[in-house]
Amino acid sequence: HDHSRGSLRFSKLSHSSAINMEEIKWRWRHFDTMSAAAWHEVLMLRADIFVVEQACPYQDPDYKDLKCWHLTGHMGDELVATLRVVPPGVSYDECSIGRVSISRRLRGQRRGVELMKIGMGFCASKWDTGIRISGQAYLQEFYEALGFVTENGPYMEDDIPHYEMLYSGATQ
Repeated sequence: HDHSRGSLRFSKLSHSSAINMEEIKWRWRHFDTMSAAAWHEVLMLRADIFVVEQACPYQDPDYKDLKCWHLTGHMGDELVATLRVVPPGVSYDECSIGRVSISRRLRGQRRGVELMKIGMGFCASKWDTGIRISGQAYLQEFYEALGFVTENGPYMEDDIPHYEMLYSGATQ
C-alpha cells in the first residue's frame, strides 16, 4: 500500500481549494462605463495606498482617468486590486500602466505580478506600441523582472523617486 501517493493527492486537493478560496475576479471597464459606486471604490483603494500608506498628499484622480481602461480585482465584495491603462498619446507615445494598487493584506503573494501581467496582456491585445511606465524607484526590480527596461531616472514625482521604464514586448 503506497501512502505517499494518497498524501500527495490530498495535498494537491487542499492546495487547489485554498487557491480557489482566494481567487480574484478580474474585470475591465472603460471609465465611461463605470458606475459612480465602482469608481468610488477604485478611488478609495488608490487613496489608501498612494495617499495614506505612503503619506503623500497628492491629487490622485486626474483628467487621464477619464480616457483610461480600469482593471478591478474583487475577492467577494471587496476590491483588492486595481490599475489603469492609459491609451497611447495621452501620457506617452506608447500606452501606459499606472496607479497599480494591491490591498495591503494580499502583499507578498505575487498578486502584483498577476495584476501587471493582466494589464500587460490587455495593452498587447489593443496596441503594438510597447508599454511605458513611471514606476516608483523601490519597485524598479519588480518591473524589470516583468521585462521593463529602465530608460530614465531617478526623478522625483510627488516627492517619491521614480524611473521611466519601457516594455517593448520583446522577450528578454
